[in-house]
Amino acid sequence: MPVLKITNLDFYLAHSCIIENFNFSIKQGEIVTLFGPSGCGKTTLLKIISRILKPWNGSVEYTGRVAYLFQEHRLFESVSAYENIALVMQKVDKQWILGALNSVGLSEKDAQKYPQELSGGMRARVAFIRALAYPCNILLLDEPFSGLDFKMREILIKKVTHLANKEGIAVILVTHDAYEACMLSSKILFLSTHKMQIEKILNITQQERNEKFLKELFKQEFKGRMYFD
Repeated sequence: MPVLKITNLDFYLAHSCIIENFNFSIKQGEIVTLFGPSGCGKTTLLKIISRILKPWNGSVEYTGRVAYLFQEHRLFESVSAYENIALVMQKVDKQWILGALNSVGLSEKDAQKYPQELSGGMRARVAFIRALAYPCNILLLDEPFSGLDFKMREILIKKVTHLANKEGIAVILVTHDAYEACMLSSKILFLSTHKMQIEKILNITQQERNEKFLKELFKQEFKGRMYFD
């Protein structure tokens, strides 16, 4: 039973068709990556799912709550990093917040700083923890690891995997990075340049995620599909 189902979705912007007859569903605990060139409609789809934009035609059906990690982080500038996270929690848990921040390399002192006092990478990590703190059953991640070093990216990948595998949260990831897509996804949707058509669906099992498999996967599936902003 899918937790999210999109049927015959169309979306136009300035009389141009961005998404045409798009159909998609995701189950509890799945991690699905939208992989395609810039401008093909990936972020637009996330905004439609989160009700920021309305589809022209078709339906988007789901139950429960959606958490959305934007590319731009969108922290509240007038409150501290700690308060940014506390504001989205049903019941504020100080130890959880400080522990979660510490797990991504941010100290208790960092937690008291305002967003303008933090570096871009630190802001990204605060925004990531805030998305995890919001109680949801669908998590939307738009380029969540952009600008982070390899070690931090691995830490956050493990956190997302835990959410899906242990807590059953359905995750939709937008990324241009083949490594991120392969390390995280149970399913990758290869998207066309125009009107966001699904050219291919690639299923990946947890057991397959080793170096040899990934190298072969890159050769076979990602040739000609390496996209950059």
